[in-house]
Amino acid sequence: MDSMDSVNLAAAPSLSSRSVWPTNIPQRFRRAVSSGAYRPEIDGLRFFAIANVVLGHLVQRAYRFFPNFRDAIDSNPLASSLHLVPGIGIYLFFAISGFIIASQARRAHLSPLSAGFLRTYFGRRVLRIEPPYIVLLVATWLILTLTGYQPEGTNQFFTEPQSLSLSLFASVFYLHDLVWGTFPRLFPPGWTLEVEVQFYLLAPLVFWLWFRLERLWLRLVLAGAVWFGANVLSTWIPHQIGSVSVGYSLLRCFAFFWLGIILADLRVWLDKGAFGLSPAHLTILGWLGLLGFTAFPDFLGADASFIGLAARCVTGLLVATMFAGALGPDSGFRRFCSRPWISLIGGACYSLYLVHIQLIQMMSVIAAKHWLQLSFAGVLLMMTLQIAIVIVAGLGFYVCIERPFMRPNWPALGAQRVKNAIHALRLGFAPAAADLP
Repeated sequence: MDSMDSVNLAAAPSLSSRSVWPTNIPQRFRRAVSSGAYRPEIDGLRFFAIANVVLGHLVQRAYRFFPNFRDAIDSNPLASSLHLVPGIGIYLFFAISGFIIASQARRAHLSPLSAGFLRTYFGRRVLRIEPPYIVLLVATWLILTLTGYQPEGTNQFFTEPQSLSLSLFASVFYLHDLVWGTFPRLFPPGWTLEVEVQFYLLAPLVFWLWFRLERLWLRLVLAGAVWFGANVLSTWIPHQIGSVSVGYSLLRCFAFFWLGIILADLRVWLDKGAFGLSPAHLTILGWLGLLGFTAFPDFLGADASFIGLAARCVTGLLVATMFAGALGPDSGFRRFCSRPWISLIGGACYSLYLVHIQLIQMMSVIAAKHWLQLSFAGVLLMMTLQIAIVIVAGLGFYVCIERPFMRPNWPALGAQRVKNAIHALRLGFAPAAADLP
């Protein structure tokens, strides 16, 4: 989803009933970065990304399950052209990943291919990203296997491989789409995590090559050429190369990661205000970028065409304008992105991403069985309730499951707790001195 950088939770303020409820909850549970200053505006951009994804999947399920909602959408030409798009927020996530990881690599002052950098880089991501994902996958696999339940009204569940256990194994190692050309059966949005991992594997080499270029003109020319070339590649690349499926791989999405890397290089310039624009202009730029990005159609799965290429380039430029508005000094867009609850929800985007599709699917199926003829307004009200439930459940998953794995030393802490528990059990079963003969 994003860089998933580890955190120093010890730096967070202490928890108490008066300090936490309700105004200090965002401060208490916000993402605390492992290096550098916390940038709430970046989590604000994550908020827009996860909101786009969740809303897209809500509309998709509402269209699929409720006839009155579907009829209302189909009767509106503009809405009917967008209703099947489950949100293009994932492209913003990809750009944020490139931006964050490139910024971290710059601050490391180590060669991206050095042993010290690679050990920290891969260790952070394995210990940070994998555990919450495995928890979700295993829990879903257990429920479906033990109950024999088959999700209704889904497009991605009844695909290859037929074995759920084999699908689980492929998802754990982020190989589902590459091997079978299908979205993960247990968690269809997991294809994006597979793309993220492909980028993580390639990124150190990309950084090593990129950081070696010192001439400004060469960097600018190469940055633009690689970005445009990546968009061309994403437009005309086939879905299959030999036996490997690449239709939803890094080759299709690299342009957005690369855009994030370019923006990381321009970070100082953006922090001072792009093109010397005033805060008011940066505010307008940020909101217009968000509006255009949200309303723009998703051409990722479209047939190769020059229109598709232009759409990808425009989408990237809209992402760049959002970054300019979010990083611009004294920008109203930046202030909104930095609002405590906005940045908290954005900081918990990984947990929200992991739990949202299962919850939306389950709630939509139950609602359709009881209120199939729900009116358009009724469906909108139901979607509002679903959003609230997703946020509460996602924040709960974030606090209880994801956040503990943010501690860089959580394996040692976990091992110590197991030892303490074993020791306590031994003391509990040991005979008291008075009971000894």
